[in-house]
Amino acid sequence: MMKKLLNPLAYYNTKTLLFIGIITHLLFCYIAYATHSFFPDFLSIKKSTIDFKFIDIIYQNTRSIAIAILVLFAVGKFINSRTRIIDIVNIVLISRIAYYMVFVTDFIPIINKKIEHLTEGVASNNLSVLQDASTMTVIVIVAFIAIAFIALMFYYLYISFKTVTNLKTLPQVFAFIAAILFIIISTSILSLIIPQTI
Repeated sequence: MMKKLLNPLAYYNTKTLLFIGIITHLLFCYIAYATHSFFPDFLSIKKSTIDFKFIDIIYQNTRSIAIAILVLFAVGKFINSRTRIIDIVNIVLISRIAYYMVFVTDFIPIINKKIEHLTEGVASNNLSVLQDASTMTVIVIVAFIAIAFIALMFYYLYISFKTVTNLKTLPQVFAFIAAILFIIISTSILSLIIPQTI
């Protein structure tokens, strides 16, 4: 069971993974909409001061996912000409599930209360809030949770990409890393120069 969880693309049916990936994608787009959050780029989940529509959230997240799919597919084809687009789609969609788990913190009242307390304190230039041990402890824990889930997403991206492309050599690993960096940077830049709504 653990092997299946650590490398789902090696064990589960392609159509099953695609179905799970699409449903999860839409579900967490809705959760983002319901919690007034949005996806400006491949790595970010932010609280929104803009009243985005549900379709806007889908557009933002899908845009980043599409860029990731295109870039990884190009690199995958370079490494192995037999790389299939459906496998790359599944890699990106399934790896994002770990990333979405950051949303779990939105449903824990004490975390929301502490984050709101910190945000209000900083906004009002009341830096004494930074000396509140309970608030800072919660913030540090949330930060570690977020980092852990994002690291898990990158693990899934790498192990799944390695499986479907038969990645082996060091130059190929560097090509994969370069692709990930390009995805992060390009989606971040695009979030600043193109509209977040449709």
